Amino acid sequence: PSEHPPPHWAVYVGSGQIIHLHQGQIRQDSLYEAAAGNVGRVVNSWYRFRPLVAELVVQNACGHLGLKSDEICWTNSESFAAWCRFGKREFKAGGELQAAAGTQHQQQYYLKIHLAENKVHTVRFHSLEDLIREKRRIDASGKLRVIKDLAIVDGKE
Repeated sequence: PSEHPPPHWAVYVGSGQIIHLHQGQIRQDSLYEAAAGNVGRVVNSWYRFRPLVAELVVQNACGHLGLKSDEICWTNSESFAAWCRFGKREFKAGGELQAAAGTQHQQQYYLKIHLAENKVHTVRFHSLEDLIREKRRIDASGKLRVIKDLAIVDGKE
């Protein structure tokens, strides 16, 4: 099966311009040039966090323009765009809140993968960074391949 690159995420800042993490740099580009003929979509409801107001999202993105690899604390374009939108430190590399000493509570994140015949496979992660990495792996390998892999792992389908 052919490998597909994972989706690229960006913050739309108006006038046909986006700010995104691309090739190890936070940069501003034309939406049309960055898309390079590919179809895009608006993703506003992917995460279950309350979004910041649009002005703050744009301010977050603009405030990091020009940063390069050694200054960047996001592992991919999705983490950067999501951090701009929600302002949650969990989207930064190593940004997970550590459980207090002596407590068993730790934040958990769930990725639901919809399979054939209305079945859902849920995978649990202890960090948002790991969930995003797995989601991007699924996107890159193609959903059909992942469904087949899960069918083998579950042994039920």
